[in-house]
Amino acid sequence: MKLCLPVLLSAFVAGSICAQENWPRFRGVDGRGVSEAKLPEEIGKQNLRWSVALPGPGSSSPVIWGDSLFVTGEDRKKGEVTLTCLDAMSGKKRWAKNLDVGEYHLHRFNNTAAASPAVNEDMVVVCWYSAKKESAMMSAYDHKGNSLWIHEIGSGKSQHGLNIHPEIHGDKILVCHLHMNVGYVGAVGAKDGKSIWKTEFPGGKTSYVTPLVRKLPDGGTEVVVASQSVGVVGLDLKDGKVRWEVSGSMKQRTIVSPINVLAGSNSKGVQIGVGCKSGVYFTVRPPARAGGEAKIVWRMKGNTPYVPTPVSDGKMFYSVSDGGVLVARDASSGEKKWEEKLMANFYASPLIVGGRLICLSREGELIVAEIGASYKEISRTRLELGEGIEWADVTPAVAHDRLYVRIGARLDCFGEK
Repeated sequence: MKLCLPVLLSAFVAGSICAQENWPRFRGVDGRGVSEAKLPEEIGKQNLRWSVALPGPGSSSPVIWGDSLFVTGEDRKKGEVTLTCLDAMSGKKRWAKNLDVGEYHLHRFNNTAAASPAVNEDMVVVCWYSAKKESAMMSAYDHKGNSLWIHEIGSGKSQHGLNIHPEIHGDKILVCHLHMNVGYVGAVGAKDGKSIWKTEFPGGKTSYVTPLVRKLPDGGTEVVVASQSVGVVGLDLKDGKVRWEVSGSMKQRTIVSPINVLAGSNSKGVQIGVGCKSGVYFTVRPPARAGGEAKIVWRMKGNTPYVPTPVSDGKMFYSVSDGGVLVARDASSGEKKWEEKLMANFYASPLIVGGRLICLSREGELIVAEIGASYKEISRTRLELGEGIEWADVTPAVAHDRLYVRIGARLDCFGEK
């Protein structure tokens, strides 16, 4: 493994050092879904490095730190979710921890292992639901599997079931617990699992977004979330106070996570892309100061994503609708450049890896394409779904010049041999 520059560290570690070897949260570094990793031009059986059976199916994405990979799986009959640590290079199991979830209401497309873990150099955290306590929980372990603490997030009702993707940032862990009868965004201490602050946003439909954390020009840090109950809001990471908001902008359930569509470009500007069910997606320019007015810059019309979070290289913005229409836009203006019908359905979010677009369809097709001025498909490989698995809905992970694809109760690793 490459050695990293020692101490650019905690605050910047996820966003800078050894980004090729770390995929610390859902959709990777800063939630961008972008990597400079070098993958094979065509991905398929010819470059399958390894394939391993997981303790059970799930729709959580794997996360990676160094040579350790973490992923969850469910055993619905036993009422357990298992957090498993694998060697990212060989797929060999290092350790596993069972969490007693019990039985609770789920949508038929959801499962008890839907929440992706988050990881940094010290720890891995995972959210789950305890039927006994009737509460969402968060458990923390070190990289050897030793329990560090358990935090009780709180109760909540949902039509579809729990799915809280945590975000580790420095000495805080952020959670969006935005459910039907209760709701808050909170920060938990990474060292002790104790609550630092909670900003309440009760009511509204359940939100499944992962928070966006961004640095501010004045040296502060902001947390951006979106849901029916809050609209779009920027919170101060230090104390959870509202810095700005676009209230009433989300009329339905939110699943796509906020992204800075200009990240990766030379622009110093910020535009945060957000969306919800029923054809809503737009970008917001946050104010320079707390209490200022946030302005909507551009809106999508038609073929908006409900489940897959879009991806941007900072210059071009790419969205895939659930029904499989890929649209390319100028990231700054929202001007539509082209569209392509992918002839498949999608829940997994698209990625940009080494300048190429990678999409995993619900039918199990792994698509690799050249993008930019136009669309040129390089390869389309159908992966086996496996017994009892209807759909492939999990966003892949990237590290070590390898692509990690989760299909139900199986994890495949692709890369040059």
